[in-house]
Amino acid sequence: MSTLLAAAAILSGPDPSPAEGNQARVFALQETTDPSRPFVASATQEKALLDKLAKNDVVFLGEHHNKADDHNLQADIISGLASRRGNNNIAVGLEMVQVQYQEALDSYIAAEIKDDTAAEKALYDNVQWAERWQWSFEAYLPVFRLARAQKIPLVALNVDSASMEQVRFGGFENLPQEARDRYIDDKKGFIEFARSPGFVDYVEKVVMPSYDFHARMGLLGSNPSQANFYSSRILWDEAMSNVARRFVDRHLSQKMMVVLEGADHVKFDMGSVGRMKRMAPKFQVASVLLNPTPVDASAPTDQAMVLEMRYGGQVVIGADGARKSKPKGALKVADYLWFSSPPASSLLPAALRSVA
Repeated sequence: MSTLLAAAAILSGPDPSPAEGNQARVFALQETTDPSRPFVASATQEKALLDKLAKNDVVFLGEHHNKADDHNLQADIISGLASRRGNNNIAVGLEMVQVQYQEALDSYIAAEIKDDTAAEKALYDNVQWAERWQWSFEAYLPVFRLARAQKIPLVALNVDSASMEQVRFGGFENLPQEARDRYIDDKKGFIEFARSPGFVDYVEKVVMPSYDFHARMGLLGSNPSQANFYSSRILWDEAMSNVARRFVDRHLSQKMMVVLEGADHVKFDMGSVGRMKRMAPKFQVASVLLNPTPVDASAPTDQAMVLEMRYGGQVVIGADGARKSKPKGALKVADYLWFSSPPASSLLPAALRSVA
């Protein structure tokens, strides 16, 4: 990427209407050739950003699973997009729910159980939330209640735990062909995606730290394998994007999909976002990180965020014995960063702190 990155921040102006979000503030990455002149927008730009996002086929919202602010912001953004597209022209894809529980989501949206409290209890039970996801169900209720009230379809995206465990504990070769076919349509592209410029750096800086976290938590068994974790992770990203793509394909020119996933799946275009762009090149796709921190951009917690991940430049020895440098480049962290409240100036790169 030859251009540099600057930012736009919404920090003042009239309060948005409920459909536009509860005083949410936007910090949007824009490409520019002059990072010394960050673009400071008025509050009307929040509406303009929702207008722009509504033109996409797929919008990824990268969340922190344990942050209620992220889920409230998701509901605000979905509401704003629904007001532009119409309730019948938007769907919400969920990493939190595995594909085999789609009927439970359909039942909830169709209000087959009329009482809202009873319907939420049935949803919690029928998707096996406690066993399959574990993060707070209540934190996601703003999204679920909005979808139910406005009849916005909810779509299960995640891989069945049984399939994931087959790969995580036995490698990709342990996954039966039937399951591979269920989750992967573009098998050649799935393999070749690992050769994308910057992918190796993404694995090193994003996927492997996630492996370390899961291993420390004891979630990978007594004999964890980096290779198997990597295999399960790329299956996870590929499958979620593929399920979302199939849905949008069936409703193309009608429904857009807003995908709710963890930030690691969204950032740097090397997880679900990049895979969606690969498998559906005609789709308009946008990525948004919600309330990001330096850690989301692979920076130490006591430093400002970095807006891109640089890759390449390593010297390697070729088959002919000659020394060669790998091609250099950079991956932007996301198309947009969206905060629930104005970010602390220390969070922003020095060149952008004048907007905070």
